[in-house]
Amino acid sequence: MTVEAHDPRPKKVQIADALREEIVTLPVGHRLASLRELADRFKVTTVTAGNALKVLADEGVIVSVPTRGYFVLAPPSAADAGQKAGGPVNRDEINALHSEIQQLAARVAELEKRTQPASSA
Repeated sequence: MTVEAHDPRPKKVQIADALREEIVTLPVGHRLASLRELADRFKVTTVTAGNALKVLADEGVIVSVPTRGYFVLAPPSAADAGQKAGGPVNRDEINALHSEIQQLAARVAELEKRTQPASSA
């Protein structure tokens, strides 16, 4: 898949829109493809792919966990429903989920360290 040159929307918006459609079908906590994978998939630079992910993160749809990747935080439909209902997305709930995802990522990293065989010098 590539971004369309004739599309008046910026590349990052085209990518964010495509990912938003996919994220609707994914469960909360699902890990998204890496920047490199997204850049290759959409045939753009990693900077453009990162900017697209930032759009989604700013919307509260995904969250970045440093050194672990990007994860689904809330389906776009849920975020849209909160805004259409006349209120903003519940930021306290988003912050709680963000914190929980970071804790889980730290636990996974610790478990990965324990299961790696000790290297001999």
